[in-house]
Order: sequence, then C-alpha cells, then structure tokens
Amino acid sequence: MPKLSEPVRIAAFTLALCAIPYVGLRAYLVFGMHEGTAAGTVPSPSTTSALFAFGVLSPLVGVSWTLRWVLQGGLHLRLSGLLEAYAALILLFSSGYAIVQASTLGTSFAGMPELWSVGEAVGLDAHVGRLHALFFEALYLSVMTITTVGFGDLVPLTRFGKVLTALEGLAGIGFVGVALGHYFSVCLRRRGP
Repeated sequence: MPKLSEPVRIAAFTLALCAIPYVGLRAYLVFGMHEGTAAGTVPSPSTTSALFAFGVLSPLVGVSWTLRWVLQGGLHLRLSGLLEAYAALILLFSSGYAIVQASTLGTSFAGMPELWSVGEAVGLDAHVGRLHALFFEALYLSVMTITTVGFGDLVPLTRFGKVLTALEGLAGIGFVGVALGHYFSVCLRRRGP
C-alpha cells in the first residue's frame, strides 16, 4: 500500500475533523439524552461551543495549511489540493450551520429542520432522522452560499447565522479568486515570455 503524502494526510485529517459536530450531536442523542428521557433537550452551551470549536474552527488550520501547500507549488497545479480545500470549506460551514441550528430551541435558519421540540416525546430513531435532515439541509445551505447561488429557501434569522453565511460567501469568492489566480500564474509561467 503506497504511503500518503503529508498534504494528503493533512487534508484527510481536516475532513475528518469536520465530522466532529455530527458525531458529537449523535453521541449526545444516544448517550446523553435518550438514556434517561425521551424529551428533547438542547445541549448545554458549553457542549455546542466545544463542538463548534473542534469541528469548525480547528479544521481551518488544516484548510490554511493545504492552501499554503497548493500555492507554494510553483509550476505544479495541484488541483486535488484545491478541491480538498474547497470541500473542507463547504463541510466546515455546513457543520457550523448545523451546530448553530441545533444549539437553540427554535430556529436560527428559516426553512431548516428543528432538532428539538418543546414538550414533545420523540424517540431516538426520530431524533436521528431529524439530525440527518438537519445536516443535509446545512450542507445544501453551505453549497448554495459558497457558490453565491442563494435560492432563498434557507435564510439565516439570528445575527450569528447572518455573520456565518456572510463569511462563507466571502470565503467562496476569495477562494475562487485565489484558485483562478494560481491557475493563470501557472499557465503564464509555463508559457514563458
């Protein structure tokens, strides 16, 4: 089996870190909530803050490192590194949207499913189904935001949600600018004077 290069290992680790919010919320549903009661309760702010920090903020280091590696490549266009960084950005923001939506009782994004219900006795299977729907819609919102399509079917309602979507829109535009600039730089260097 061939040994993976360091940039590929960093990208894989970054993508794995993006799964922390899903794994954390799933573990909370299974071990923290449904062992004692069936009623949906929002995790504590410290739990959601930790999931946000470890699953959204810490992979940014990996994305930054991957982009630095791609851009320092000189004449080599590393399309795989650009695609990995782009996918990681999409997953980072989608995890962030899901955590923001799951951290409140009610809704932070209009059109996105709610994970918790007040006074409603919901079983584990129903909560896991809601969790999957939440992460799917968060991924959809992330793709629509980073590509600046924005159909308007999912809309941020809270201040933090608005800031997060604005940051992703700017990151998407900036990423495309960096990728195209790097591509044309490589093309011009290869072509010569």
